[in-house]
Amino acid sequence: MLMTAAVLLVWTVVLGFLLDGQTQVRNWSVSWVGMDLLQATGLVATAILLARQVRTVSPVAAATAALLVLDAWFDVVTSEDGGAQYVALGMAFLVELPAALWLAWLAAFALDWETPSSPARRP
Repeated sequence: MLMTAAVLLVWTVVLGFLLDGQTQVRNWSVSWVGMDLLQATGLVATAILLARQVRTVSPVAAATAALLVLDAWFDVVTSEDGGAQYVALGMAFLVELPAALWLAWLAAFALDWETPSSPARRP
């Protein structure tokens, strides 16, 4: 795992020099819509699992929190200067990051929930 992290770090530095701040991206809007749909799906799934109070809410909430942090990051770093950047920062600090923190807390808290007792096994 550490070797993979080291390779990824080197690759990130290489990309930083190769891309040089400007890259053309195909299907940019499809990427954003897909990210938003994943977040919405994660939030709905988290709500359903939370209502049922099952421990499986933990990985779903954690993954949704990660998606929200990624979305906040990409919104802020790809926004144009001026109004768009202020909107991105506002959404990040007032909506996405607080929601991600709550979901991360839920993910950790749900691990302590009791599992429903399983039916007795018959021989």
